[in-house]
Amino acid sequence: MRPLRPHSTLALFLLATACATDNTPAPTTATATPQVGTETSLAATPPPIVLARIADQVITVEAFRDEMARRGGRVPGQFATVEQRRVLLDEMIQQRAALSRARQEGLDQEPEYRATIERMLTTQYLRTHLDPELDRLEVTPEEVAAYYAAHSDQLLTPERIRAAWIFLAVSAKADAAQIEKTRQRLVAARDEATKLPAATRNFGEIAKNTSEDAATRYVGGELGWLYADQAESYRWGPALVRAAFALPSPGALSEVLRHDRGWYMLKLVEREEAKPTPIEKLAAGIRSRILKERREAARADFFARLLAGTTVSVDEARLAAIPPLSPPSPPSPPPALPQN
Repeated sequence: MRPLRPHSTLALFLLATACATDNTPAPTTATATPQVGTETSLAATPPPIVLARIADQVITVEAFRDEMARRGGRVPGQFATVEQRRVLLDEMIQQRAALSRARQEGLDQEPEYRATIERMLTTQYLRTHLDPELDRLEVTPEEVAAYYAAHSDQLLTPERIRAAWIFLAVSAKADAAQIEKTRQRLVAARDEATKLPAATRNFGEIAKNTSEDAATRYVGGELGWLYADQAESYRWGPALVRAAFALPSPGALSEVLRHDRGWYMLKLVEREEAKPTPIEKLAAGIRSRILKERREAARADFFARLLAGTTVSVDEARLAAIPPLSPPSPPSPPPALPQN
């Protein structure tokens, strides 16, 4: 046996409370009268002013004012006339009458409605007792800086490269001679690329005149930024990304390489080594992470205090035997490689 989850215990507590009070008529408030001969420094609390009575229920002036405020009564012109206020009061009277009949018919004892009441009470209890504790939690700039310093080796902008390519397609029905002929075309294009001026950042006009990849041929064959840890999700396959990262320095050319759709060659355009990410870019995320951890710890402490002294047990075998209502969710696809 293991301890029951805190919210389950709280739900049982609130359900018991609801059972004890659901059928209790709305009480009338009486003013406490001091005993004769007893002095008190506190003024007696005045009784609520009754605006309307519906059987054993009352609507007080205070309750009516609260309802006006809830419905936008502070907006100029809202409930400005007696007629407008009477319409609201009539609606409140109708609601109280309906509530009384619902209780008489036992609707408040039906499981569906009792569960709704239970959830509302639980939400209000946590809003009143737990939320203020969470709202008081803060993270200082000094704590953000300390976290950054302690995790600097993990807060790196990963290495990335820009590469360009020239691609020639090969039909799946092509024979060996056609495949070799296409490869020779790319070999000739590679030879031409070796003679490009050193200042040419990509394949320039060679890509425009040779490549069959419409998305890149008019930008010198540039593929955009490539990341090694995202190679498996790259649209042209991980082998291309690995081949691009293997190029030693900007300007280097790969050999003519086989692809399941044809032939290609690569040129390294730019390389950025892994480097620490500036704290300015991470401060908001660090603060959110620390605050999340503190809120989780505060919640755990709150429910530990709530359950202190409470004996709870769970039938683990029965819990394990309850089947899920739906099949497992499919795995999430990996993120796409960033493009230009």
